[in-house]
Amino acid sequence: MMTPAQNSITQGQFMFFVIQSQVGVGILTLPHKMQAVAKGGGWISTLIAGFVVQVVILILWGLCRRFPSDNIYSFLPKITGKIIGKLLGFAYIGYFLFTAGTILGLFADVVGKWVLQSTPRWALLLLTLLTCSYLVIEPLRVIARLFVISSFTIVVMVLLSLFGYAHANFTYLLPITEAGWWNIIKAANEALFPLVGYEVLLVIFPFVEGKSKGKLKAASLGNMLITLFYTFEVFTSLVIFSPAIMPAVSEPPIYMLKGFSFQIIERIDLIFLSVWIFIVTTAIVSWLYMATTGLGHFFHHDRHKKAVFYSAVIVFMLALISQDPAITDFYNQIIKISHYTFVIVLPLILLIFSYLSRKRRALVR
Repeated sequence: MMTPAQNSITQGQFMFFVIQSQVGVGILTLPHKMQAVAKGGGWISTLIAGFVVQVVILILWGLCRRFPSDNIYSFLPKITGKIIGKLLGFAYIGYFLFTAGTILGLFADVVGKWVLQSTPRWALLLLTLLTCSYLVIEPLRVIARLFVISSFTIVVMVLLSLFGYAHANFTYLLPITEAGWWNIIKAANEALFPLVGYEVLLVIFPFVEGKSKGKLKAASLGNMLITLFYTFEVFTSLVIFSPAIMPAVSEPPIYMLKGFSFQIIERIDLIFLSVWIFIVTTAIVSWLYMATTGLGHFFHHDRHKKAVFYSAVIVFMLALISQDPAITDFYNQIIKISHYTFVIVLPLILLIFSYLSRKRRALVR
């Protein structure tokens, strides 16, 4: 069993945990989606999405700070009762596992398309999951330390993206509000889902050292940095590709670097993908950890590593059957509905209910 020291992280590590949980597959396709709806104002949509995420983080923080020693699996029964609390806990586990499976499937599709075209998809899924599982079984502090190191690879992605400005044409953005403010706001809704991962707050909040306000600052700073990173990648893609070409470019950040080469390095896009693979792997680790923490709580006396094997099997099966584009689209629709349900609506209801319950108990006394 893990000691308290092994199961606690600093606020700085928590910030990087949020960063690594939010960065995922969506960074590659987000510019394409933003331009399709918001045109040159797609980067504004990304900023709006980051602001909405910050509001949701405040809701999650408000809920967690009412139970500073509990994560979502242990404080749900205190709010809703034992039976409903357990059912909701299992629902959250299902949401985390399903999201991990969806991300893993999309990850394998991109890697198979750009790097390992001849490698069977099941082999990509298996190798990735083995790597992730090896890390998930470790204590939270070990995972957080790796996340701190891997977060600096985002700087490498930014530096590589700067090469694209050699062919930048800022007139591609004009007029910025061509699509209209309604479509810009509508595109922000699409940008919410590549930013998922901040719900890790619900699981590791009690394991973060320090006061609740410090934890909020750490999560907020992590979200702000990722929002700026996503906005930068969207903005860069919009000034590199003309509005006529962008609809045909599904992964603009990779296409942008494909044409660059140096005497020593011929394919910069492969370096970008290598860094991206490392980052997405850590995101999958985060989702697996959230799910196994719940399974460990319910079945293994809070020993999450005992749940890693069968959780990985479930994620593998979910990713394996998502090879068909129609199934992938179906998965994405479920993720959207689940995200609104488990990350926005339910926490808000639970926050209100916990506040009213405490107020009622105070009046009775």
